[in-house]
Amino acid sequence: MKNILFLLVIVLTLISCKTNPPTEPNQAEYGTINLRSNIDGAEIFVDNISTGKFTPDSLITVTVGSHILELKKVGFFTFVDTIDIQLNQETRIVATLSVIMDFGIINVLSNESDAEIYLDGINTGKVTPDTIRTTIGEHIVELHKDGYNITIDTITVIKDIQTDIQLNLIPFKTVLLEDFANVSCNPCVVSNKILEQLTNHTFGRKRLVAVKFPTNFPSPVDPFFLANGPDCTSRMNYYNIQIAPTNVIDGLFKPIPSDSNDVKSKILTQLEKVPQFVILVDHSINGNNYTINITLEIKDLSNLDFSNLVLHTVVTETNIEFATPPGSNGETKFFDVMRKMLPGNQGESLTSYNQIGTYTFQRQLTLNSNWNASNINTVVYVQNTNTKEIFQTGSTFN
Repeated sequence: MKNILFLLVIVLTLISCKTNPPTEPNQAEYGTINLRSNIDGAEIFVDNISTGKFTPDSLITVTVGSHILELKKVGFFTFVDTIDIQLNQETRIVATLSVIMDFGIINVLSNESDAEIYLDGINTGKVTPDTIRTTIGEHIVELHKDGYNITIDTITVIKDIQTDIQLNLIPFKTVLLEDFANVSCNPCVVSNKILEQLTNHTFGRKRLVAVKFPTNFPSPVDPFFLANGPDCTSRMNYYNIQIAPTNVIDGLFKPIPSDSNDVKSKILTQLEKVPQFVILVDHSINGNNYTINITLEIKDLSNLDFSNLVLHTVVTETNIEFATPPGSNGETKFFDVMRKMLPGNQGESLTSYNQIGTYTFQRQLTLNSNWNASNINTVVYVQNTNTKEIFQTGSTFN
């Protein structure tokens, strides 16, 4: 009996000493982030805690669920995104960080109003005077205005500071070359080629404009002269033209027409002058009605006698072609031929326009049916009738 009780005690003891196996804790569930960015070296934060990693880093292990992802780097706006991590899934993120721009202001001033303001080669859509808000650092400012040379300067923009820049505009000089020639003038062939090269290529028509006045010698039947003898004769008499070809530059110089260097040097001499006038010309054609609008801006009255000044308006036709030469020199194509002087070959007196300011004029003409309207242009110039000096020229070529 004692033995049975002893065995029972042992069994109960063993049973009471038995323990349940330990319960394993819940295991966390994870996903991954595949992270790319346009900027290297941005610090990676998840739920406002730095991961200690920087872009680029392609693998970050994150618990399943919603998280806030941030990328931070000095000089850039913080990238923030909410991401949803799936179990054992890769979430791909392509992040773009934007540069934090510091700005300043440029106050653009000029001696001329309404000049277009360009910043770093781009038209801002603003005109002088005005301000431009732009990024700090060095910038190029340009002013553009019809009839004036482009003015350029460099300015350094400082954060939160307005910086003034003064850009003064100077009118550009346009030289007029009056050419007296004839379709049967053999030396005119070379002269015409030189003139065409100078106007269209060497200087361009913004700097050099030509008007060809036909002569009645050596051939009295030059078709261009016969088309408007009175205006041709008036200019020939004015300059006492005896030989074709003859070039007259700004009413002052008569270079050797066949010597391109001589012609060019006289043009360069005139281009060095700062003009006292700005002349803008535009035109329109409605049917056979030709309308010319002229804006004359008087900038400087120094040494000007307005009682001797006239405004000449000359309608020209260019690119006139013949199937066969109209004269004996073999030429079949002609440029910048005078068709009509308006309001007449004496011009319009500027006696009453003797103050600094802007004045407008309008001319109208019925186009000849033999003219090619698409090749019609107008040249306008201010000339002293006594000294013959031409102070400034404008045209529809500009």
